[in-house]
Amino acid sequence: MTEQKNPRDGFRLITPLRVRYAECDLQGIVFNAHYLAFADVGMTEYMRALMAENGPRDKVDMLGGFMQHFGGDNWVRHADVDYRASARADDLLDIAVRITRFGRTSYALLVHILRGEELLNVVKLTYVWFDPATDQVAPVAAKFIEVVSDFEIIKPERAVVNA
Repeated sequence: MTEQKNPRDGFRLITPLRVRYAECDLQGIVFNAHYLAFADVGMTEYMRALMAENGPRDKVDMLGGFMQHFGGDNWVRHADVDYRASARADDLLDIAVRITRFGRTSYALLVHILRGEELLNVVKLTYVWFDPATDQVAPVAAKFIEVVSDFEIIKPERAVVNA
């Protein structure tokens, strides 16, 4: 028999979230679209943690501060959700988030949605980096890659990209 891996291993950022009644369907379980919203809450907290550790010290400004500090921003390009078990109204969940890979203009985010030690969902998101001045896709900022690599327990993979 193989030993189950702890679904929290390798995640530095884990944030709590309580399921609200309005996020559930008539059966009392979380409606499937809300898992992407939960992943987005985790992403926001991840970026807040990066800014708190590596951004301007006077105030963590998630809107303007992130773009000013890193010289860019990101859009979701692709989302993949693996539904394994359902959350219910009033469940206390943990949203575990880490960046797993950097490409030239994109990066991959892994989210584990947990209830206790039970892995409910695995969400994989691909973000593309863009220049807010032009709204055009751009190479991921080297400063962002460096800060994330210093922050993560498991260093993100780097794609081999020919210049």
